[in-house]
Amino acid sequence: MINEKRLMTDLEELAEFGRDDSGGITRRSFSREETSARKWFEERLRDAGMQTRVDAAGNIIGRFGKQGPAVAGGSHIDTIRNGGKYDGSLGILAALESVRCIQERGTALANPLEVIAFADEEERFFGFFGSYAMTGVVTANEIEEACDESGIRLSDAMKEYGLDYRRVSEAKRDRSAIKAFVELHIEQGPLLYNQGVPIGVVNGVDADYRFGVSFRGRRDHAGFPMSNRRDAFAAMCSVVQTMDHYRKEIGGNNTRLTVGDVRVVPGIENVVPDQAYCSMDFRDERRLVLQRIESALKDTAEKVTRQSGVTVHVEPILRINDVPFDKEVCDTIREAARDLGIAYRDMQSGAGHDAQVMGQHIPAAMIFVPNTDGRSHCPEEHVSKQHIFLGASVLCRTMERLARA
Repeated sequence: MINEKRLMTDLEELAEFGRDDSGGITRRSFSREETSARKWFEERLRDAGMQTRVDAAGNIIGRFGKQGPAVAGGSHIDTIRNGGKYDGSLGILAALESVRCIQERGTALANPLEVIAFADEEERFFGFFGSYAMTGVVTANEIEEACDESGIRLSDAMKEYGLDYRRVSEAKRDRSAIKAFVELHIEQGPLLYNQGVPIGVVNGVDADYRFGVSFRGRRDHAGFPMSNRRDAFAAMCSVVQTMDHYRKEIGGNNTRLTVGDVRVVPGIENVVPDQAYCSMDFRDERRLVLQRIESALKDTAEKVTRQSGVTVHVEPILRINDVPFDKEVCDTIREAARDLGIAYRDMQSGAGHDAQVMGQHIPAAMIFVPNTDGRSHCPEEHVSKQHIFLGASVLCRTMERLARA
């Protein structure tokens, strides 16, 4: 069914774009490395006999078959800094391999097939930029304001790639243009790996609320009395500790808190910091839990400001509500796994994906495969050949079932 050698060759070739000395991959959206990878992927699509185009947001779309609503598979090409070689890449290359295999079998199709590589999924500028653009929920004004951590503007990066950000609305597709979207992805968690289950049928993606919390106090010498300090870093620690308590109290162990970005100014050993910043990422499948946590965060900020003399400001970065996936598409994935005699289990995704955005507008679902120890977004990210083959086989059978006459 799946040509394992061909798929593994594709994965190894794509991994060479942006590979660094540690063995990780840095292929940021619209970077030189990603642009080279894009050209390589477009060639693979054309070699497979697919009509290939790049839309106004930079999404790469390969199409096979006649006119009509498409059955699409895909993911993204870009990576985080020093990431792994399977996140995103497995989804686009398994979708490509699925189209090849369906072609080779000569299956009669009622719907065309598409492979989509979405732009800037990994948040160099925007996060889910390509899927947001395809579903029509991003504007030219938002693109004008978006920039990366180095201050490079998304509009300038798009221009260098040959895109005019003012035409981003042209990337929007009518809901009737895509019959279903299926994304194969590594789990990015240890559940499947620990349980020895090769396939996860993802019923939905958790809600994700993110905030930037800024602290402004007073700079003093390290010899200054503790009782009179307005220590920005100490205030930050207090807020984080309090919110971890509220996380457990409001949501329990299913609610996750990540403090992934921490900065302290001036960052000198013998100086009390007057400025600090941290990001706070809360995830749970229950959006009401995250709404209560957001309220608790704002109350905590006000309380710490009153008690410490350090001004605490909470700025929302992102609010994505939980997205249930389409029942019929999930049922088709289960049927495909049963057809192939492959064990599966239903599950929820704690990580965000393009399917989460697409699923708010069209029928969509996801297939997960185990990654070793659940490790992801790191050079150690690894998926066995067996699980790659099984995941791609289920994806292929799912796309075929959804599209065949």
